[in-house]
Amino acid sequence: MTPQQYPRLWGAVLSGLLLIAPVLQAQEPEWLELVRQQKAQQPAAMLKLLQQHEAEFPRWQRAVQLQYLLQQADIYESLEKYQQQLQVAEQALVLLGDERTELTVEFWNNLGFAREMQGQYQQAMAHYQQASQLAKQLGLQKLAIEADINIAAIYSAEEKYQEALQLLQACYKKASQLNDEETQAYVNSELGLLYSSLGFDRDARQFMQQALAGYKKLGFQKEQLDVLFNLAASYNQAEDYALSMQYYDELLQLAKTQNDPVNLYFAYLGLASTSRNSAKTDAALAYIEKAEDYLPVLQSTFQNAMHHLERAMISRDLGQISLAGQQLEQAEQALAQEDNSQNQSSRLGMLRLKARLEADLGRYQQAYQHLDEFFSGYRKLRNKEHELSVERLRLAFDVERQTAANELLAKDNELKAMRLQEVERNRQIQWLWIAIFGFTTLILLILLLWQLTRRQQQMRVQQSASGNSR
Repeated sequence: MTPQQYPRLWGAVLSGLLLIAPVLQAQEPEWLELVRQQKAQQPAAMLKLLQQHEAEFPRWQRAVQLQYLLQQADIYESLEKYQQQLQVAEQALVLLGDERTELTVEFWNNLGFAREMQGQYQQAMAHYQQASQLAKQLGLQKLAIEADINIAAIYSAEEKYQEALQLLQACYKKASQLNDEETQAYVNSELGLLYSSLGFDRDARQFMQQALAGYKKLGFQKEQLDVLFNLAASYNQAEDYALSMQYYDELLQLAKTQNDPVNLYFAYLGLASTSRNSAKTDAALAYIEKAEDYLPVLQSTFQNAMHHLERAMISRDLGQISLAGQQLEQAEQALAQEDNSQNQSSRLGMLRLKARLEADLGRYQQAYQHLDEFFSGYRKLRNKEHELSVERLRLAFDVERQTAANELLAKDNELKAMRLQEVERNRQIQWLWIAIFGFTTLILLILLLWQLTRRQQQMRVQQSASGNSR
């Protein structure tokens, strides 16, 4: 090869590399696939892995960039970093432009969840509805169910329990038909929360236990933490303080192994609440002080309000009336920042505590006014006609679930009967072979005895003949 041929050869090689470069870039890196597989089990470690490759983002093809952003958004949700989740989802939707695909649905769900967790319920509802409609158009059943579950959660947060229950019942049926363990665990978890809000504690805990078992089977530790908290809170509300403390402690230990500051906060807050309810006020104060170490990591003004309300109730139980009033004021200020003006349960709790604090200070007229306002709001919230309609829905759903359970039981019994028939058939065949073997053995024994008798007779004849010859 002459020297003049080298440039031509290298030119051909470079041209080939340029042609295959887009293909190479479009291939998903192995580490990104690892993130997809392990994000539910090790969200913090997978976030670090993503951040190690962040500088490479501009060099990737658009498809890889979108997958990177999707994994990042999902992990931020798991780590409860909702502001970052929102920013990533918005960045991805800008990158998608007018494209309407499965990824669009996933990012709308992410965007809605990030807004919901920051109390922006109306905006979250709009994103979830977009996700639900598009998922149904594209035939993406799992994502459509996820969006509808999220819509039901908004209904529940706004205390539209009838709408929430109707939608979750539909999701339950679809999830059962889909036979997807993750979706079934998700809908069971949300049904548990809703039933707990409605006061159907036994049913609520049944759904939560099913969700917890599903998430343990899948290895989804973040979701396990959420269900453990809800289970513990349910037992606290039912005044079963021993079981409540047990679940909160399980939550605490799992959060420690995961080094999860958000769930460490919720574990200590729950332990504080249960200790206060069980008249262990000194322990409640110690737990709430530990919880405050992790409060800054939360990105929810609503949760900030609930924290100050809990601290106010503990302070009142300790006789620190002035401090309780200050904490209650902080709680009201935090709750006033919420976009959702319809969350009456929290406001009613504050009115009730206000009445108690005013009475403690001897200001009975003000206490009466707050108490009167509390009962007025409570009557509106607990509208009997509304409660009866919800109860009817629940009972109808219970009948449907029982019918489905009966059908499964009938199939199981039918299968057991077939197995018993098979066992009986095998037993009969076994006895038949035993009988054949016994009959054959008997015949052989008779033949053997006959031969033995015949031989003995022959020997006696021979002996007799021998004697006569002598």
